[in-house]
Amino acid sequence: MKKKILYVVNTDKFFFSHRINIAYSLKKNFKIYLATNFLLGEDFFKKKGFETYQLTIDRSSFGFFSNFYVFLRIFLIIKKCKPDLIHFISIKPVLLGGLASKFFNIPKIFSITGLGFVFIGNNLISEIRKFFFLLLYKISLGHRCLKVIFQNRTDYLEINKFSSIKEKNYKVIPGSGICLKKFRPQKKKNKIPIVMFPSRMLYHKGLKEFVKAAEILNKDKINAKFVLVGELDTSNPACVNLYQINKWKLDGVIEYWGHKSKMHKILNLSTIIVLPSYREGFPKVLMEAAACGKPVITTNVPGCRDAVINNVTGKIVPVKNSKLLAIAIRNLLENKHKMKIMSKNARKHAEKNFSVKRITQMHLEIYQSLIK
Repeated sequence: MKKKILYVVNTDKFFFSHRINIAYSLKKNFKIYLATNFLLGEDFFKKKGFETYQLTIDRSSFGFFSNFYVFLRIFLIIKKCKPDLIHFISIKPVLLGGLASKFFNIPKIFSITGLGFVFIGNNLISEIRKFFFLLLYKISLGHRCLKVIFQNRTDYLEINKFSSIKEKNYKVIPGSGICLKKFRPQKKKNKIPIVMFPSRMLYHKGLKEFVKAAEILNKDKINAKFVLVGELDTSNPACVNLYQINKWKLDGVIEYWGHKSKMHKILNLSTIIVLPSYREGFPKVLMEAAACGKPVITTNVPGCRDAVINNVTGKIVPVKNSKLLAIAIRNLLENKHKMKIMSKNARKHAEKNFSVKRITQMHLEIYQSLIK
């Protein structure tokens, strides 16, 4: 009889984009259960052979009753499913799932895909929230048979201030991997260079700094298009509203292409990829950009600096600094030879580190060790 693995994740869109390849590789030997908020639709996953449970998670809510409902729902799903292994992915599933699963003697995996906007601020309220969340992580991760997967070592050190996770119980895995056959360089020559910001339209992704840098370079008559590609994540408190984006468009600062599904084609339309984020787990789009051979400009923060080799595959600049971001973009645009070298280095770096086969194998080894 096949062993059961239960995935608990915030949305099916995130699961599909970041974990579907790992789940597919397990189907021969395991029965897969998925508890999430279905935006793509349950039928899609049922046709793929998954058993499904609806789990509505409000990512922006800090209210007691809404979170207690999620806690209770996870508890009841585990009780009904009776899995042999549970994999919690992203912040709320890790925190609330960690608490709910304490009542079950089942091996567990916790994937820390980033610490979220709570860990970005530096004011008193932010520090209180950080303390509260670190305390929650300590309680939620207090299990005997577990493995915690971090995407960068900084996040591990942050959480381990309280949690004291043993070395044998954690592993750093750089992201979820990408298909190198799908994401590969394509020769496209742009008459006008395209500087692309491919991300959700959130302030803490560095969107304001990108637009200000575009304004600086437009005033300096730099010949380039500045393009935003990504969805409006209205459930996130840091979301930039459509009115503001349209204003930037009307002012001639940027173009907004909206959400695009075929990112392997979209990224290859760019000349430079820019992600001036305030903090990340391990941004998938930077792995995709590297695989497409695109020079990247990003910030010196956890996650971003782990995905880019400074002056080799791209440039790392200080966070929240539009002027230095503009200078970095300008320097690259004016040095085609350097961009060409970075392009080759980026692809090599992706082949060595970001292959979905490599990342999947690392996950499979963890599953097998816990099941045994």
